[in-house]
Amino acid sequence: MDMPAFGASQTLTATQTFANAPQFDALLVPGGMGCFDPNDKGRPNPKNLNPVVDFVKAQYPGLKYLITVCTGSAVTSLTGLLDGKRATTFKGALPVLAKWRPQVQWVPRARWVVDGNIWTSSGVSSGMDVAFAFVKEVYGEETAAAIATWMEYVRHEDGDVDPFGIDV
Repeated sequence: MDMPAFGASQTLTATQTFANAPQFDALLVPGGMGCFDPNDKGRPNPKNLNPVVDFVKAQYPGLKYLITVCTGSAVTSLTGLLDGKRATTFKGALPVLAKWRPQVQWVPRARWVVDGNIWTSSGVSSGMDVAFAFVKEVYGEETAAAIATWMEYVRHEDGDVDPFGIDV
């Protein structure tokens, strides 16, 4: 399998597959354009998503935390795990996802939403904010603040304050 190359001569080598992965405590589900059918952006892409959906479903019973970034909530919604829960996603995909999974209580005005042990974030940069909220929850405010300072990052600490919120 060809592995992607990164800067500074780094490469990424997979050491596990969906078939032999251990049970995780936390799982982060990213999104991206691969979530959508290239011929119909209003439909999921089963070729890309089915293996991921199956993996998330299999992992969930043992997870302490399930976190989605951007349209990672699209993937997660197809597992049924978001049904009846509050969740958010990339605002550009929200109208489509509201049709895919009306069983989800989609929140159009939130940078991130926590419902039980499921954390969903909206656009990709909101993924930074949900990550900091998660670090604060698990490791404490002092650790979250220290990391943000080291990164020179100004945190959005209230997930309900969303300047990019939309009406659906």
